[in-house]
Amino acid sequence: MKWLHPRVRLRGALEGASAEKVWKTHLWDLRPVYIVGILSVMMTTLAEIVVPHIVKESIDTLSGVTTLGTEAAEERFTRYFLILLSLYLIQYLGRVGWRVYLAQQAHHVGARMKSLIWDRARYLPKSKIERDLRPGDLMNVATGDVNSGRFAYSFTLVMIADMAWLFSLTLVAMFLISPKLTLWTLVIVPGLPFFLHRLSVLEGKQHDVAQDSLSSLSDLSAQSVSTIRLQRLTQTGDYWKARLLKASRDYMEKRQSVIFTGLRFIPLTGITPILSYVVLLVIGIQDVLEGRLTVGSFVAMQSYIFLIQVPLIELGETVAEWQRAFTSLRRISKVYAEPEAPRLREGGRPVQNSAGPILEVRNLNYTVPGTDLKVIQNLSLCLGRQERLGILGPVGSGKSTLLSILAGFENDFEGQVYLHGQEIRELEHLGLRKRIGIVPQKAFLFADTIRHNVSLDLNLSDEEIWHFLKLAAVDEDVRGFPERLDTRIGEWGVTLSGGQKQRLTLARSLARRPEILLLDDCLSAIDTVTEERILQALDRELADTTLVWVAHRKSTLKYCDQILELNRDHR
Repeated sequence: MKWLHPRVRLRGALEGASAEKVWKTHLWDLRPVYIVGILSVMMTTLAEIVVPHIVKESIDTLSGVTTLGTEAAEERFTRYFLILLSLYLIQYLGRVGWRVYLAQQAHHVGARMKSLIWDRARYLPKSKIERDLRPGDLMNVATGDVNSGRFAYSFTLVMIADMAWLFSLTLVAMFLISPKLTLWTLVIVPGLPFFLHRLSVLEGKQHDVAQDSLSSLSDLSAQSVSTIRLQRLTQTGDYWKARLLKASRDYMEKRQSVIFTGLRFIPLTGITPILSYVVLLVIGIQDVLEGRLTVGSFVAMQSYIFLIQVPLIELGETVAEWQRAFTSLRRISKVYAEPEAPRLREGGRPVQNSAGPILEVRNLNYTVPGTDLKVIQNLSLCLGRQERLGILGPVGSGKSTLLSILAGFENDFEGQVYLHGQEIRELEHLGLRKRIGIVPQKAFLFADTIRHNVSLDLNLSDEEIWHFLKLAAVDEDVRGFPERLDTRIGEWGVTLSGGQKQRLTLARSLARRPEILLLDDCLSAIDTVTEERILQALDRELADTTLVWVAHRKSTLKYCDQILELNRDHR
C-alpha cells in the first residue's frame, strides 16, 4: 500500500470507519509529526516542573547563608540562575516546537478531511444525495463538523497531552516534598472526572442536535437563494423570510444550550485549585512553623499547585472540546461509511463501438423506490447513429426518469438498456460520461465565471467557448456583460434569467462533444424566436450526434426523426 497516493491510502483505510478509526488513521498517517510535537510538549512540561524545585533550593540556600558562607551561597545562586535561564530557554524552544508541529495540524488535517468528504460524496448514489445527504448536510459536515473535529488533532490533543504529563510530574514532585500535604491539597480532585463525564456527554448530545439544526438551516438557505427570482415573481419573500428566521432561531436556541452547558465546567473546575490553596495555607503554614517543612518547600508546593491550577481550570473546556470534536468526527465518519454507487469510481467494462444500434431499450419498467407507482412500463425503443428521438408527455409520465436511465444515472430498473450492444449497468461510468451528455430540466451552474462554467475540466480557448455560446444563442447576452467570459454568475447562476441559465447549461454540454446528447426540456424558458435559432444551429452542428429530446412543445421537436409519446395511463 505504500506506493499509493496518500489520499488513496486514507480513502481505503476509512471505508466504513468509526470516529475513533478516523482519528487514529490521520494520527498514524502523520505519526512522525506528532511524535516530534508530543516530545516538544513533554520537554516544555518537564522544564516547568523543575523550575519550582530550583526556586526551592534557592530560598533554602538563602535561609542558610550564615552557615554556608557568602562565597558558597553566591556560587550556588549563580549556578541556580544559569539553570533557570536554561530551563526558560528549553520552555521557549519546546513551545515553538509543539506549535510548529502540532498546532498547524488542525489546518492540514481539516483540509485532508474536506478533500476526503468531497472524494466520497462525488461517488455516492444519486438517490442518496437527493434523499438523505442533502446539500445542507454535506455543507455542514464539510465546514462546521470539520472545523470542530480538526481540533482533536491539534490544540485539544496538545492540552490533553500537556495536562496528563504535567499533572503526573507535578504529583511526583509534590510527593517528594510532602506526601501528607499533597494528599490533603488534592483530596477533591478524584471526584472531578465523574461530574466532568456527565457534563461532556450532555454537551456532546446537544452539539449533535445543534449540528443537525445547522444542516437544515444551510439547506433552507440554499433553497431560498436558488428560488429568489420565483419569490419576486410570486411575492413569497415574506414566507421564505419567516421560514429562515424560524430555522435560525431554532439553531440559535440549540447552540445556546451547548454554550450554557459548557459554561457549567468553569465553576466545577475553578473551585478545585481554590480549595487546594486553602488547604495548603491552613496545613502548610503550620508545618513550616513547627519545622516539618522548609520555607523553600512551602513556596515550591505553592508553585506546583499554581502549575496544576491552569490545566484544572482548562480541563472542563478541554473535555468539552474533545466531546464536540468526536461528535463531529462521528458525523464525518458517516459520510465515509456511505457505500459508493457501483462502477461510479472504477470498475465496469469499457464502452466499445459496435455496428448495431447505438441505444436500445427492451421491456423497460421503472417503479418509484419505496412505492408501487410505475412511471415506465414495458417500453422498448431502438436508436441508430445520428438519429433523433423526440419525447412528449404530460407531467409525471416518466420523461425525465427515462433520460436518467439512458444516461446511466438510474440503475434500479427492470429490463435492459444497451449502449453499443452492451448492458449499460455493466459499463464503466467514466466511459459513459465521455459518450453521453445530458442537459437537465433544472439548470445547474456553479458560483464561478461563465468561462469556467462552460469549460469545466476542458482546456478550451476563448474562441471555442464563444463558438459554443453562439450555438446556444447566449453569446450576445454574454457580450453585453461588462466582464464578458469572466462574469461571475453567483450561486446557482442567480444573476442570470431562467432562459440564460438554460442556454449556458446547453453550451456546457455542447462543449463536451458527446456521442449521444440528452436534452430534458432545456428550452422551456426561451422565446420561440431564440428557440428557432438554437434548433437550426443544433440541426447543423449535431449532424453526427444521436439526440434524445424531451419537450412540452411539439414545435421544439420538429427536427426529430421520430416522436415517442408517453402518458400516465400505462401505470
